[in-house]
Parts: sequence; structure tokens; C-alpha cells
Amino acid sequence: MTTRVVTDEQLATYTQREHELYQRFFKGVVPADRVLRAMQDMIEGSFDAIPAGPHRLIDCDATPFIPEGWMIKPEDQLPGAIGGQVEFDPAKILFHLDEGQKDNKTIIGNKLKEKLAGRSLLKANVLDHLLANTYLIPESWKTDEQGRTRYIFFWGTVYRDPDGDRCVRCLYWCDGEWSWCYRWLDSGFAGQDPAAILAS
Repeated sequence: MTTRVVTDEQLATYTQREHELYQRFFKGVVPADRVLRAMQDMIEGSFDAIPAGPHRLIDCDATPFIPEGWMIKPEDQLPGAIGGQVEFDPAKILFHLDEGQKDNKTIIGNKLKEKLAGRSLLKANVLDHLLANTYLIPESWKTDEQGRTRYIFFWGTVYRDPDGDRCVRCLYWCDGEWSWCYRWLDSGFAGQDPAAILAS
């Protein structure tokens, strides 16, 4: 009989995170190949390949998760999006709202895209990383100051859906778990739809 050397709390946390990872893997909201590689590294004891600590490096030059049938076209991307190795630190992430989103106003995504050009926008790589490591996401990100569900958009990556329509992905809390959805750029963006920006 194998002797257990972890605490009840550690075992409960492991079971919960294993279930969360399975759900995201099954739904295709995390990059499958990267998850499988990381799991194999852990099985083999290669923990040096896995960044330690709460602030992990994210390769924002890598290709982010692309849903089936979608594409990323260079001409759609915004200047100023953050590339290279980004260290995730929630204290350095700002939730930017354009004036057209404040005071119960709504702005069309195509117009907002023009106004976001040149800002330090975070790419969908950060979204993918957070979905694979949900324990890093602060509790305060779930809702805005008015108690509404917050949809955090990663404008550093603009996609085309299977119909060729431009859209951006976002992180949000729903039904007890973190997930992602998207919005077309010809739709409205309101006060609970901030852009994730890296503070200078």
C-alpha cells in the first residue's frame, strides 16, 4: 500500500485543479499540445522546464491558441501589442476603458480598435496562460466596480472567425469557472468590457 505524504488540503487542491484542467482540455480552451508536454515534463520529474513561482513568463511571440476554422492575419493586428517574454503580474495589468465605454456608453469594436492602436495591449497568449493556470487569476477580476461580470479583452490578438469576421477573445468568470468567449468587432463594447493593458 502506498503511503500518502501530502496533506488533505494539498490532495483536495490537486483534485480540484485536475478536474478544472480536464474540463478546459475537453472543451478545447487550452492549447492541447502544450498541456500534454507540460504533463509529460511533470511525470518525468523535469520541473526545471516548468517556471516556478506565482509570476510566470509567457512567450508572447509564440502563436496563441487558434480555434478550429479561425485565423490570425498580420494586417488585422494592432501596433503596440506586447511581444517577447512577459512576466505575469496582476499588479502590472490595467483594465483600460475608452471614454466611449464609460458612463453607460457603448462603442463599436471597429472604432475602439482604432483608438487602442499604439497601446501596450496584451495578446491572447496571456489569456491562454491564465486559462491553463487559473490559480493565478485574482478574485477581483471576476466583477467590475458595479458588481457586473467583467469581460477582459486581449486586443493584442485580433482573429478572423470561419466567416472572415474580425473578433477578439476575452476572459470571464461563468458558472463557477474561468472561461473564454469572443466578440465581433462590429458589436458594442461597454463598461464591463475593458482591454487588458500592460502598465509601463
